[in-house]
Amino acid sequence: MPMLRAPRSFIYVAVLSVATLTGCFGPQLAPAASKAPPNLQGVWRLNRTASDDPQKIIDRLKAEAEKKIRRAMNAPPPSLGDSNPRRRGQGGGAGAQPSPDDLQAEPPPGPGMDPLRNSPTMHELRNILQRSDYLTIKQSPDQISFDYGTIVRSYTPGERSVVSSENGVADQTSGWDDRKYKINIKPQLGPRVAEEYSVSPDGKQLTVKSSIGPFELSKVELTRVYDATGEAVPNSAPSND
Repeated sequence: MPMLRAPRSFIYVAVLSVATLTGCFGPQLAPAASKAPPNLQGVWRLNRTASDDPQKIIDRLKAEAEKKIRRAMNAPPPSLGDSNPRRRGQGGGAGAQPSPDDLQAEPPPGPGMDPLRNSPTMHELRNILQRSDYLTIKQSPDQISFDYGTIVRSYTPGERSVVSSENGVADQTSGWDDRKYKINIKPQLGPRVAEEYSVSPDGKQLTVKSSIGPFELSKVELTRVYDATGEAVPNSAPSND
């Protein structure tokens, strides 16, 4: 019988020795703000100068991934007398780990290859960075939507739902936490993603804080600042950071 191979992202995570996180994801989010909800509605344009530099984050992740991959590849192989079926890939079931043979069949990135190519953390970060520089928010008491030009995401405050993710499905919650609107996504396999939207007291700036993980790599935190603008959103492909 041919040996079944685990997905590339699963093997990548196994090589970097990820620990599965359990438990609920944060506090219950409310369907309404504790006071009068802040007005997030409007057209916002990314202020790159006031925002975090994503390249610094990518460079840190790359260095961390390279270090962990080198450590994993230099680790001694398991003993031939190892009787642990999970380590030999004979345990079966969703909880079984890839065997050493699996890892040899699908090796991690080698010299000259991008160590973040199969990184679930980098995939989530890239999804954020590929959004348009323009963000249009529409807000009502029972719904809020975020239009990034290439994708529109709508939420009912206080609602829990199941959404698709890169490696299956994820639990999603969203709602108000005081004067901040938060979106939490917890996949079955992959890094947790949290977003927080808040507006300045004068209503001229929107701050979006995103966090990813920790998963196979350490936690990523990215802050992006948007300025209020009366400009019409251009009908063009988004720019990448």
